[in-house]
Amino acid sequence: MKKYISLTLAIFVLAAVFAGAANAADALKIRVGADSSSFSYQFRVAEGAGIFEKYNIDAEVFTFSYGIDTLNAAILGETDSAQAADFAVASRLAEGNNLRILSHILTYNRDGALLYANDPAIKGPEDLKGKKVGVQKATVNEYVWGQFFAKHGFKPDDVEQVYLSSHAELLAAFQSKNIDAFWVARENEAAAKEVDGSHKLGDYELAGFYPRAYVLLDKDFLAKNKEGAVRFLKALDEATKFINEKPDEAAEIAAKDLKIPKDAARAGINAYHYEIRFSDEDVKDVVDVAEWSIKNGLIRNAYDVKEFIYLDAIKEAFPDRVTVNE
Repeated sequence: MKKYISLTLAIFVLAAVFAGAANAADALKIRVGADSSSFSYQFRVAEGAGIFEKYNIDAEVFTFSYGIDTLNAAILGETDSAQAADFAVASRLAEGNNLRILSHILTYNRDGALLYANDPAIKGPEDLKGKKVGVQKATVNEYVWGQFFAKHGFKPDDVEQVYLSSHAELLAAFQSKNIDAFWVARENEAAAKEVDGSHKLGDYELAGFYPRAYVLLDKDFLAKNKEGAVRFLKALDEATKFINEKPDEAAEIAAKDLKIPKDAARAGINAYHYEIRFSDEDVKDVVDVAEWSIKNGLIRNAYDVKEFIYLDAIKEAFPDRVTVNE
């Protein structure tokens, strides 16, 4: 009997070892590009809460300053995935590359970013004429400013646009009064409030535009990992539910990963509506941004956005969330 039990246990152990080895061999290995703000929390929670592991995904998350940087990294072959807002996506697709839009991942809330000024004399949009405004070049922030200027009747030279490359640089310029106004990310609002004379002018309603963001994968990676792309979306969806249902725990994971205060991480979650889906409105968003950018000289090459959309994975993962007329 003892020999029988020992043999049975040995068989179970060997089976577990072989199953584990096979599971590891089948794991989706993916290099994930993520930006340095709450914009990237779905990826950080998927990693930090063990969700990637649950879906047999061996993910390595790389952090970049902005979404545009994740696109550049993927184009250069440094990562397999990218996540970026509509303007950055539209601008990079115009250059022609292997990236394909996999899914919508979030839409900015009305107060997802807040327009702050540091001069008490600036009481409304019209008072920004002749002033210096901070702009994040090649990001959706550049498009938001464009919409703001158009809505309030600004001419191109009515303000001086100061281009800066990070949230930290924008905040530093605002603190030193080298710029008079900028759009503040929710997680940076507390620091902006501390600046002498600083006050809020409003939210995205001032621009009449609410940015959307997308996750993209390399075309060659998709060809080799079609089933893995489905698991990737399912993992991101579970991370999305985690953020929406357990925002405090999600903030703790993000704060630890990004080395930022937990209260700032928690504030950042309020900036977005996280959702894995793909709708006609999402497609139209990128199309509208691309057409406006081409018309205004921010994008040089005209192209068909739909040629860069990959629907197979999300159709298999969440068929009820795809409302795109092909």
